[in-house]
Amino acid sequence: MKHTRILPAMLRSAMQTGLFLIALIAGLGFMPGWQSTSAAQGCQQAGACFVFESQGYRTDPSTGQTTIAFRVTNKCRSLVSYVAIGTGGFTRVAPADRSSFNGDLGLYDVSWTGRGGTPGFESVKFTPTAKNFANSAAEVFNVVVSNFSPGTMVTVRAKAGNAQETYNFMLNQTCGLPTSTRRIYWTNLALGTNTIGRANLNGQNVNLSFIDNGRSSAPFGMAVDGRYIYWANNQSHNISRADVNGQNVNDSFITGASYPEWVAVDSRYIYWTNAGTSTIGRADLDGQNVIQNFINTAGGAFGVAVDGSHIYWANVTGRETIGRADLDGQNVNQDFIVFTPEGLGLYGLAVDSNYLYWADINNHIGRAELDGQNVNLAFISGCQQPRGVAVDRSHVYWANDGNSIGQADLDGQNVNQQFIPNLPSPYGIAVDPE
Repeated sequence: MKHTRILPAMLRSAMQTGLFLIALIAGLGFMPGWQSTSAAQGCQQAGACFVFESQGYRTDPSTGQTTIAFRVTNKCRSLVSYVAIGTGGFTRVAPADRSSFNGDLGLYDVSWTGRGGTPGFESVKFTPTAKNFANSAAEVFNVVVSNFSPGTMVTVRAKAGNAQETYNFMLNQTCGLPTSTRRIYWTNLALGTNTIGRANLNGQNVNLSFIDNGRSSAPFGMAVDGRYIYWANNQSHNISRADVNGQNVNDSFITGASYPEWVAVDSRYIYWTNAGTSTIGRADLDGQNVIQNFINTAGGAFGVAVDGSHIYWANVTGRETIGRADLDGQNVNQDFIVFTPEGLGLYGLAVDSNYLYWADINNHIGRAELDGQNVNLAFISGCQQPRGVAVDRSHVYWANDGNSIGQADLDGQNVNQQFIPNLPSPYGIAVDPE
C-alpha cells in the first residue's frame, strides 16, 4: 500500500521534470521541429520564445490606408529567422514586396507571401539582415493595408532556430493604438558617405545609413514631419523627400533650387534657403506650387526655421543677422536679431514655443526669446563646430561637425557633447514631432 501511494508521486515528479526539460530545450531552440500554435487570446500572446503584442491599428483619413502594428520579442538565444504578419483579406500596401524595412534592430528583407511556401499563409514577411534579434531583443513591425476591417482575425508567426510559434489575433482586441518610436535624424557629410542617419531619442539603435543618399550629393539641412523626411542636396540643387521609414526616396522632390542649405516644414508648406541666390523658397507639402524667391534675404541665406507665426533665417554674407517675416512672406525684417560683437558663424536654426536657437560654428549654441530679446550667444558651450540644431519639448540637439550629436536640457543644463558619438561629419539634424 505504501508503494502504491509513493509510485504515482514519483511518476508525477518525473513527468514534471521531463516537461520542464522539454520546455527548456524548446525555449532554447534545440528541439528539432518544435512549434506552437495558439488561438486568439487577447492583445498579447507568449510562448517559450516569442511574445507577440498587438499594438492596434491606425487609419489615415487622407488615404484610407491602415497601419497595423505588432511588437515582437524574442526571449531565446537563437536568432530570429523571420517574422510574418498575416494580411489575409486585406490589400497589402507597405512595406513593398522585395523592399527593406528599417527597424530599431536594423534592416529586414521584405517579401509578400502567399498560401504556398513559408510561412504558408498570406503575409508580409520580415527577414532580419542583422544578427542581433535574440536574447529578449524586441522589434515593432508595421504593415500598411487597404480594404481594412477591424473585426478580422490575422495569423502571425515567428521562427528562431528550430522554434516556431504561431498565434491568431483579433485586430479589435488591442493593447492600445500604435505609437511610433520618436527618432532623431541627421545628414552625414564625410567624404564618401552622403547618408541620412537615424537613432532613437535615447541615442540607441544608431543606423548611420538609414537612407543612402549616394545618388544625390551633399545632403545639408533637413526637416521631418509626421509622414516624411526632407533634406537639401546642396550640390545637385534639389530638395529630397522620403517616407519616415526611409522608403520611397525621391531625390528630385523639388528641383531648381540654388545651392540649397537648410529646410523647414510646417503644416502647409516646405521652406528652404537658396544660398546661391540669397532667397528662401517655398512649396506645398506635395512639392507643387514652387516659389524659389518667396523671400529675398540680406545675403547668403543659411539656416531656416518656422513656427506658427513667423519664418526665420540666417543672413551670413557680410554682417551676420537673423531675419524674420510673417508666414505669408510679408513684413520682412532682415535685422530681427543683430549680433554684437560680429564674427559669429551662423548655420542652422530651430524654434520652439519660447525661444529661437542657432548653431554658431565657433563652438556655441545661441538662444534668444521669440521677440528677439535676451540674446545669449553662449547658451551652450563646448560644442565642436556645430552646424545643425533641433529642439523638442525636452531637449536641444545639435550636430557637432567633429563627429557627434550633442544634447542638453531646454535650460541648457546636462550638456552631453557625445550623446551619439562616432559619426561621419554630421551636418543637418531633425527630430520627430511630438
